[in-house]
Amino acid sequence: MSSFSKTNLQNIKDIFEEKTGAELVSRRRPIGVSVLMAAVMVCCLTTTAFAVSLFSSLDGDDLSLSATYEGNGLVSIQVENRSNKNLSFQPQLRLMQWSTAEEIVPTSGETVFSGTEFGAHTSGVMTVDLSQAYNMDVLEQPLTDDHYYFVLTNNNFVFGQDWMCSVSFAEPIKTVVETPLPIPAAEADRELAAQIMEELRPYFETYPANIDERREAAGSYLQKCQELLTTLDRDVVPAVEAPLAIDGLNPEVIFDGTAPLETQHWLTGLHWRSLDGYGIPVGSTEGERALVLSAYVPQHKGEVDGGVDIPLLYFLTYNVKDIQSPEDIAFIHGQLMTFGELEQYKVYEDEQYVCYEVTDLFYTNLRQHTESMVSQRSDIYFDEQIWRRVENIYNYYKDRDVLNSRFYYNLPTE
Repeated sequence: MSSFSKTNLQNIKDIFEEKTGAELVSRRRPIGVSVLMAAVMVCCLTTTAFAVSLFSSLDGDDLSLSATYEGNGLVSIQVENRSNKNLSFQPQLRLMQWSTAEEIVPTSGETVFSGTEFGAHTSGVMTVDLSQAYNMDVLEQPLTDDHYYFVLTNNNFVFGQDWMCSVSFAEPIKTVVETPLPIPAAEADRELAAQIMEELRPYFETYPANIDERREAAGSYLQKCQELLTTLDRDVVPAVEAPLAIDGLNPEVIFDGTAPLETQHWLTGLHWRSLDGYGIPVGSTEGERALVLSAYVPQHKGEVDGGVDIPLLYFLTYNVKDIQSPEDIAFIHGQLMTFGELEQYKVYEDEQYVCYEVTDLFYTNLRQHTESMVSQRSDIYFDEQIWRRVENIYNYYKDRDVLNSRFYYNLPTE
């Protein structure tokens, strides 16, 4: 280790004097390096202990703040200290605007605090006078779907013990957001609606907003299906839920350039479902399920993972032993199809199962389908960037060469 120079020693001496307030008198024989370093360490430990004695950390759940603007720049803050520690607010704050997260800089003067001490398990009111520090004429202008908030502290905003407290200086202007009317399946895809069995078409032409009504409609739909299918001269082969899955880990595939490469697979989902996106059964019996590959779209602008799933691709799987002839019939989404006709949709087959990608029997126009799904929810953020994400996922998995290499058995581990 290099020896200490006079400059090093002088710096250490300065630190010691700053921390302790005691002056080190220069003598002919300099203080030993080890002695001086030990003194500084003691000083630092003492200072830290002193800081801890002044600073008592609180969990966020232990403190409740509620601000009320009284007018003329005066704000009263109701404080509830639920912790077993005494709380002392420092007479300083930051005033922030919620939508921009930017601080409102004081114009002049100082903010005046009163009632900043709160004992353990007590509550009270702290008052803050902003009239000398901020332009209240500006702050009292109504904001549109926005508000201000205080950041309060008990340790100079250093130790992370800062608390947010919303405050409004005027009644905010709230924009009325109209919930879009859901688009029924038949309206979203007229071409496909023409292929639906006439007796079942009314179920595709309405979309009950109430979930109980949708369940009732699904039950009525299945009952109607059974009535219709009893008139056939052959049995309908039911779809089955098989231990098949599609590998979603695509290390080099970019669905959305705004999301990190390692999280691209978070933008897709895979589920077994008995209903389509409109609440209509995928088959003719309650037990039939489709394997549905979905795209996740955000609920708020800027989110790149999670959110609401939009069903994109539908897969129906059948037991090979249940299919005796190409003329055997499957019932899919209100349509009767022979397995000979389904051959064009086949994407996987082994000795036990055969799987068909039958998305074209659920919708024919991706953009219309996506916008229809979005219209059912008021908590989805959707723009052209998100549309490209959906389109990329659809095009990637719609590729038969991709699908042929991505099926695998998803067996439970013992």
